[in-house]
Amino acid sequence: MNETENADTIAKMERIPVKRLVSKRDIGIEAFELENGNLMLEATLLDPYHLIRLNLHIEPGTKTIVSAKSEFASHPHAACPMVAEKAKLLIGVKIERGITKTILQKIGGSEGCVHLKELALETINFAATTLIGYDEGFGLMSRDFNILDEQQKFELSRRLLKNTCFIYKEKSE
Repeated sequence: MNETENADTIAKMERIPVKRLVSKRDIGIEAFELENGNLMLEATLLDPYHLIRLNLHIEPGTKTIVSAKSEFASHPHAACPMVAEKAKLLIGVKIERGITKTILQKIGGSEGCVHLKELALETINFAATTLIGYDEGFGLMSRDFNILDEQQKFELSRRLLKNTCFIYKEKSE
């Protein structure tokens, strides 16, 4: 094999395959503090077939959903918007351990919508992040909390985040 053939062979082996974008799904969530002190989250799920909006209001002191509504602005089936009312079943749900199972029961499965469920789970995860430090007096998504050193943040949040990931894994004695 000569040098040119060898270079061609190496180039073929290293070639990055050509890719063609076939679809994309975006989930966006924004958090706002309302004048009454509640946390409001506005979330959207957008893909070629769907534009679903979810709006949740959460009372930070109790971490309870006090308002929930959804809208199916774009959908593949005429019956899809009928599921939008399911979001109201989230009212009264508390953001605490076990909420994932609660959301699945209330808006998932054959009577719900997999996309609304996905959007709700992502929104609740973001809400939980926004509320970290609230009980310790830091407020919603507090800059004062965020500028603490790593160990201080860990100590303040480990009770809330116990066993949620590798960092917060409860160590057995």
